[in-house]
Amino acid sequence: MKVFLHFLKPYWKMSLITLIVVIFDVVGALMIPTITADMINIGVNGGTIEQMIQKGLFMLLVTVLSGLGALLGSWLCAELSSRIGKDIRDEVYDKSLAFSSSDFERFGTGSMITRTLNDTNIIQQAFVIGIQMIVPVPFMCIMGIVFAFNINKDMGVLVLGAMFLVVLVASFIIKKASVIFSKLQKFLDRMNVVLRENITGVRVIRAFNKEPHEQERMNKSFEDYAKASIKANQLFSLLDS
Repeated sequence: MKVFLHFLKPYWKMSLITLIVVIFDVVGALMIPTITADMINIGVNGGTIEQMIQKGLFMLLVTVLSGLGALLGSWLCAELSSRIGKDIRDEVYDKSLAFSSSDFERFGTGSMITRTLNDTNIIQQAFVIGIQMIVPVPFMCIMGIVFAFNINKDMGVLVLGAMFLVVLVASFIIKKASVIFSKLQKFLDRMNVVLRENITGVRVIRAFNKEPHEQERMNKSFEDYAKASIKANQLFSLLDS
């Protein structure tokens, strides 16, 4: 996290604006059901058409502002992600220039390729997902509970209990998935090594008729990665359901 904050520090103003925009979008999304409930109450209690129109216009305004916030938040997240990815790749490249031959042998070419390409892409994706999906969750939970208690006390208690249950299940799934993702990293490094060896040594492989053996190695590395990835996705699909 400290390393990530190091790359995020030059863009702290842009990050703050992004958070504000995302929170604004969340507030708008939560206000729509509340305004709808108010309109229903006005209709049931015999309110005037003018009150309904006022609520409808207010709902339209909130919807437009919330939509603009969602679009602006997505653009800012993508811009921040691209800038952070560029800085990370520059740092990795500059650091690799200082490596000795023994350092390269210790890390391995496949690992270096993974760090420069795939790992940076994962960091960028995690940043976008974190800003757009993870960061708004606490605000949505707090505001949702507050709105629920304002409507009905029993409903607020029900929402609070459901949130507590979801947090427990999510913590268990994340703990299980973290172990799988550690294995995925090793499998990905292995895939890069096998692919590189097959590409650079294709003439030697053909000369000694090693195609079946190399095909088996490649299939094994792909299958190991696929099985671990499927298992991780199954855990997260359980959380989504």
